[in-house]
Amino acid sequence: MKRIKTLSALAAVIGAAGLAIGAVQANQLAGPVITGYVTAIQGTDSITIDGKTYVIAPGSPAVGELGSLSAGQRVDAQLTGPASSPDTEVINVAVHQGE
Repeated sequence: MKRIKTLSALAAVIGAAGLAIGAVQANQLAGPVITGYVTAIQGTDSITIDGKTYVIAPGSPAVGELGSLSAGQRVDAQLTGPASSPDTEVINVAVHQGE
């Protein structure tokens, strides 16, 4: 009986750890990410980060985030491809909190 309780407790701890890992991964940006400071925002069409302008992908979550951003904020921007590609678009933006 003691062994069953121990195994049950162990299973509960493992399950809780698995949920915590899933929650952390859900908050992480996937794909190519650049980090820098917003230097300009041009409506909902583009954002300039560290002096480089990126086009915002139409209909992406980044479009909705632009309204809450301002110059000087440090952000992570998720891209559709390499930052060096002229066809790359921003699909998501996350502000570094407390910076």
